[in-house]
Amino acid sequence: MINLFRRKTRSEPATGPGDRSDLPASDASYVILDTELTGLDRKRDSILSIGAIEMTEGRIEMGRTFYRLVRPGSEMKHDAIVIHEITPSEVVEKPLIDDIISEFVAFCGDAVLVGHYVSIDLHFINRELKRILGAPLTNPVLDTLTLVDWIRWNTPNQGDENFTPKNYQLYEIAKDLGIPVQGAHNALMDAFMTAQVFQRLLPRLTRQGIRTLGELLKVGNPSRKLNQPGMVI
Repeated sequence: MINLFRRKTRSEPATGPGDRSDLPASDASYVILDTELTGLDRKRDSILSIGAIEMTEGRIEMGRTFYRLVRPGSEMKHDAIVIHEITPSEVVEKPLIDDIISEFVAFCGDAVLVGHYVSIDLHFINRELKRILGAPLTNPVLDTLTLVDWIRWNTPNQGDENFTPKNYQLYEIAKDLGIPVQGAHNALMDAFMTAQVFQRLLPRLTRQGIRTLGELLKVGNPSRKLNQPGMVI
């Protein structure tokens, strides 16, 4: 049987996939992901689309992407439709999550997963994985939200290091970093925007002493308590 939860990557050291903490953060392989959902109820809502893009050695791999629309397992709410602009008619004949989730897992391989407020995306993805395949993703995970929070509280406000987004929403952070923001929410486009944010954060983190993958995973831990918890996300 093929193990969908393991795939050797070019940046994986000879000692194995579990021993990458000393790998330079800029040399690691990442999959930046995003989902669109029918809503945010963790029990009743479901995945509507999944988008992901690879990033290797600091390069966003535009030719290596994953995007699937999914026929949701729950009712599409009006407020969510307004945000992502995906209508019921667009997904009524799309595959169920059961039919595409293995393909998504294979795309991720054993890369480090990156997302913005990624715990929400992973909750819905892992809920389906446990139901369909019996196990959640075991990849290391980074949250650009906690990385931004760490930088804001550990970087002097001077020169090109000045970084003061109005809130922790992805689009606001992107604008503060000079990344063009346009169009409606789309899982692949938001994954690409998150990748651009992550790409710009890495040099700042390096200058602040965060050089290895192990150090990056520590400051970008999705469960790490925010220094400014009141910021809008």
